Amino acid sequence: MAESFFLPYHYVDHLTSPGLQTSAGPVKLSQYLCKDRGNGGNDSATSFYKNFRWIKDASGINLNQHVGGKAIDLALKGQGNDKAFVKIWNFMLKNKELMDKYKVDVCGRAKKDGSKDVEQTGKIKKMYFDKMSDRAALQQMVQDRFFGMDCIGFIANFLIYTGEWDKYYGVSPKNYPKHVAKINIDDVHEVKPLDFMVWNGHVAIVDWVWNKIDEKSVRIDMCQSSSGGPQCNEWVTLKQTGGKGINGGMEFTILGGTPSPPVRGNLTIWRREGFWF
Repeated sequence: MAESFFLPYHYVDHLTSPGLQTSAGPVKLSQYLCKDRGNGGNDSATSFYKNFRWIKDASGINLNQHVGGKAIDLALKGQGNDKAFVKIWNFMLKNKELMDKYKVDVCGRAKKDGSKDVEQTGKIKKMYFDKMSDRAALQQMVQDRFFGMDCIGFIANFLIYTGEWDKYYGVSPKNYPKHVAKINIDDVHEVKPLDFMVWNGHVAIVDWVWNKIDEKSVRIDMCQSSSGGPQCNEWVTLKQTGGKGINGGMEFTILGGTPSPPVRGNLTIWRREGFWF
């Protein structure tokens, strides 16, 4: 636990502006991806990794060995590290001929009944790399939900990016107060950058606190990965409601914001001891 020399928006910029540096240039990780069917599922990613992770290059090394099995598993479910994505993409760029060995399904969000929404099926090289530049091909694959990051993945990998965590720890949002950030913030005017914003099924993080609006409200920037991928939502009104939420924490709500934060509803705010900017 230590001082952070990065704010969450630095990590959003690292991922998306201009993006992660590959041998073909920067690629924006501008997609939300979550294995949970209710949050869209990961059907494109599953279709890709199930075969491609085992294909060997000319030296006999497969992607699973090159990147690491756990790193691939995390990328598959929307919690992959930015360095792992760069390794995956560079492996693909170096071995494009291997991407014609298997067909993959390009899928939209899972349907409401949980079934797959297959938009097209084909070979990656023919669908992407034969039609556009290498950089554009990877960017389109991000758009087509082969690669992305969910809310847990974003926060966990931000903590790795700052050096606060030494590796990935999987914690569901509702358990953040027990395992990640244990200090409850019960006064809106005590909120600081790097405080965690916790819903029952979502987690985000305070990026900056701008000013007091009134006795119950302040203006903040916040960062998260939700619909639209990793993002910074600016000029959000954070308002104290007076109710009690997860783990008995004081409830807050959010209003406004640019772009508009995708997740609304009541939340609680928690601080990680010794983690500050």
